[in-house]
Amino acid sequence: MPGTCSSESTSVLEETRWFSIGRLKQIWQNGESWIGLAVAGAAILVCYGFALGLPFFFDDLPILTWLSHHGWGDIWTSSESAYYRPLTFVIYKFGQIFPPGVKQVVLHSVNLIVLWLNSALLMKIARLCGRSSVEALLGGSLLVVFPFAYHTIPWVTALGHPLVTLLVLLAVYAALEGERVASLRWWGGSLLAIALAPFAHESGPAASIIVGGVILLHYGLRRGRFRLARIPLGVVLGGVLNLAAVIVRSSIPGIAGVRLLSPECWIQNTTYFLHGLIYPLSPLIGWLVQKVGWQDLALVQVTAVIILAVVIFLGVRTRDWRWVGICLFWWGCAALPAILALEFNYLYISPRLHTLSSVGSVMLWAWILTELVRLLTAGWSRRLLGILLAGTIVTQNVLFLNNQRQLFESLNRVYQQVLAAAQPEENAPLGFVNLPIALASAEKTYPLILENVIFIPWYSNVGEFIEVNGGWRASDGVIFTPVRTESSEVFGAQGEGLDWDAMRQFAIDHRTVWLVRYFNTEFSLEKVGSILVGCGAIESAPPIQFVGGPVIESVSTQELAEGRWAVTLNWRASGPVDGEIFVHVRDENGIIVAQADGPALGGMVPIWLWQAGDCITDVRTIAIPFGVEAESLQVQVGVYNSVGRFPAFMDGIRVPEDVVPVAVIYP
Repeated sequence: MPGTCSSESTSVLEETRWFSIGRLKQIWQNGESWIGLAVAGAAILVCYGFALGLPFFFDDLPILTWLSHHGWGDIWTSSESAYYRPLTFVIYKFGQIFPPGVKQVVLHSVNLIVLWLNSALLMKIARLCGRSSVEALLGGSLLVVFPFAYHTIPWVTALGHPLVTLLVLLAVYAALEGERVASLRWWGGSLLAIALAPFAHESGPAASIIVGGVILLHYGLRRGRFRLARIPLGVVLGGVLNLAAVIVRSSIPGIAGVRLLSPECWIQNTTYFLHGLIYPLSPLIGWLVQKVGWQDLALVQVTAVIILAVVIFLGVRTRDWRWVGICLFWWGCAALPAILALEFNYLYISPRLHTLSSVGSVMLWAWILTELVRLLTAGWSRRLLGILLAGTIVTQNVLFLNNQRQLFESLNRVYQQVLAAAQPEENAPLGFVNLPIALASAEKTYPLILENVIFIPWYSNVGEFIEVNGGWRASDGVIFTPVRTESSEVFGAQGEGLDWDAMRQFAIDHRTVWLVRYFNTEFSLEKVGSILVGCGAIESAPPIQFVGGPVIESVSTQELAEGRWAVTLNWRASGPVDGEIFVHVRDENGIIVAQADGPALGGMVPIWLWQAGDCITDVRTIAIPFGVEAESLQVQVGVYNSVGRFPAFMDGIRVPEDVVPVAVIYP
């Protein structure tokens, strides 16, 4: 019968549907660890995969330079600029055995791998503490995309932050397993990680406190009472090991001592770390600060109180006090050393200091989202709401990290050109003009965080950058304001500022001079030439002569890229000249399609600074506009002043309109 057939078909469809859902659940339960690892790995590649193409920069420069002049033993018995992180430095030293180009990839990979391991361990710890697999996966994912780690992972010598986090996670995981199965072997692993943590980063001494607190809160609190009998000897031994490590650290010459701030500074610093605790809501706070003008510290504090009220409400309903306590305890203990000892100005420019405390933050938010979804909905609507809330946080963090990636890549593009310029031996010594040392976001997303990328710090230079990333070249960087093009994202350039005369001397002192230009949100490095003094008198019959002015001895052209050409004019000066130079590019019909007018060397050395006997190599970049259709283009040069053009002669014959055709390019 039709009705019977329809009923049987419906039954089969329902069985098939529920079988599929059941199969998905089974796959999840059987392989949740592998799924978590895959999700974390994919997220890391999306957010930080670009780091594999970065050079060494910022504090990589002085630290790796120090390591190149010190042996393995020095790492453990001395410090670099008051930093004593021997375990982290050993990894850097190992990376230096690889050849240039490879060692950058290797050491950047270490940061990515450590972040991946941190995510995996967090998920394991959450499961050991009785959290669901979904909540554990969410926590591990949030750790990967935690926004204030945007410096920590792409920057090689920030490894100390994720590394100490890895050691603390290992110590907690091993201690939980040791208590769960009553195994001294696991506790031995925990104690080893606790002992090593202070040698990875200054926040390492917090490891024993975090481990002890987690064990106490998870195993020692049952039915509202402390079960002190369950507090193992390992917690005490961990504290002793950390204390011993602190004593060893303090005995190393040159280590900066700990100086506690005055109590009035602690509230401001605590608010800074509250900013990391409530980070999913921080973009809203940032918007209110920028658009409405509200006070940032007060907003963070008020938001933290609201979140605390939500946590208390959910805690009462779920009775998950132990887990909530673990999350907040982890966050507080990890943040406390910096709260007590570091100036707020230092915290503001160092979001990487949130790395260790971020574990507690993301675990708390994974719990909040999970419990809110359970409270508000059921069935498929619960899943959809969970996906929406978690997806919103993850998406906004990924978008933020993508914005930071753009800053990194924008700087990296011009610095890769710096390395390419330094590669040929004949270019040295090189001089770089207006090389940007840093970029910052035009608009801040987070009110208490400076969102910037620094490639060359004020205590380093471009020569050290080239040396650390490849091979030594005598190189300097300077600032020349008359040709500097600012962008809203740039602050600071490499080197001291020069005037006109100093710029001429700079061009004399360097075999090649390179100018950084900014156009359409991109930086480009252009070779603009140099000056050789003492070339002698001008020949009696020069190829190209401007009466009362300089001569052109030779001209060459080179295609740099599609639509971009370098025209090199080799001048010889008879002395200072009151005039200007123009370079025009015309098509077959005589129409000007491009020009590169102005002083020599990218606008930095005008002819009224030229001295008799100067040989000036003047490289001008010509950009042919898109859509120009011509088989050939003629490059023309002239010199003029307020009176008119200088008479121009080519092979002894005066040229029409005193404009000399010097080269032909074929676009």
